[in-house]
Amino acid sequence: MSAVEPSHISLDSVCCHVQGAEKSKLASYFEDKVEEITASRLHTLEGNEEDKKNQVKLEVYHDICQKLAPSNVLSKYMMERIPSTERLFQFRRTFASQLAANSLLQYALSIVERTPTRFLFCDTMGQILSQDFRSQYTLPNGLLDNLDMPFRMTRNITEFIGPFLLEGVFVPSFANVSSALHSSRNVVEHILYLLLRDEVMAWYISKSSNKSDQKIQEVESKLIEKIWSNVQFVQGRFEECSPREVKDAAAEAIEPSPTPIDIKVRTLVDASMSAEKLCMMPASYEAWL
Repeated sequence: MSAVEPSHISLDSVCCHVQGAEKSKLASYFEDKVEEITASRLHTLEGNEEDKKNQVKLEVYHDICQKLAPSNVLSKYMMERIPSTERLFQFRRTFASQLAANSLLQYALSIVERTPTRFLFCDTMGQILSQDFRSQYTLPNGLLDNLDMPFRMTRNITEFIGPFLLEGVFVPSFANVSSALHSSRNVVEHILYLLLRDEVMAWYISKSSNKSDQKIQEVESKLIEKIWSNVQFVQGRFEECSPREVKDAAAEAIEPSPTPIDIKVRTLVDASMSAEKLCMMPASYEAWL
């Protein structure tokens, strides 16, 4: 699937527009540099083999971020598109709230391959477009998998949103959308079942040579428990991302460090922005963008 509207553009296209051909070389540079350092001085690092390789990846990631991949590419592009400061601020607000809903779905549905080419948005209105969503399942049981990276929140995205909109729009929108879906769980449950059923069925049927109606019914009868397990998995994520209930507000107010009611969302945001986690993503993820 590709964008058909001129205003629909991917993060990859934005970076190519601003940086030119240099942007496309960074993924191979990351892999080559990690391999080079691993071969030359892995023995000088402390820790076990896996820890040493992680240190090398983190070092190369920081090197790219500091020297080769600026964090303001998206901001530069949008300033070209929307010169008006007031309009740009309104765009950023819409972008942040839309991104929150999209990020919730990425997390709840265990969406994979959130590469820059799949991070699509409307550069006139600020809508985030959900292109080519594909869930990660554990094999062979067909259950939704837990991913190390909750959703895409890389440097250019956070720099463009800014700390105030991240705290004031993204986090509350994420929690509120999650709360709305959780409070309507009886309605959402049936929609989720159909959505997850179609995806799991398509995967299983693609592995079968017999695609008759009878075979499809037999497959669905065998998978119904797994499909409902996946529905509960998604519903559980909506629940955990909803603002927690405060039983005694007065007691919490006088605590030295009260726990935020949206603590789960803040934890996910921290995880998605963590350099230690970002450097472990595949080179195709382009975590430095």
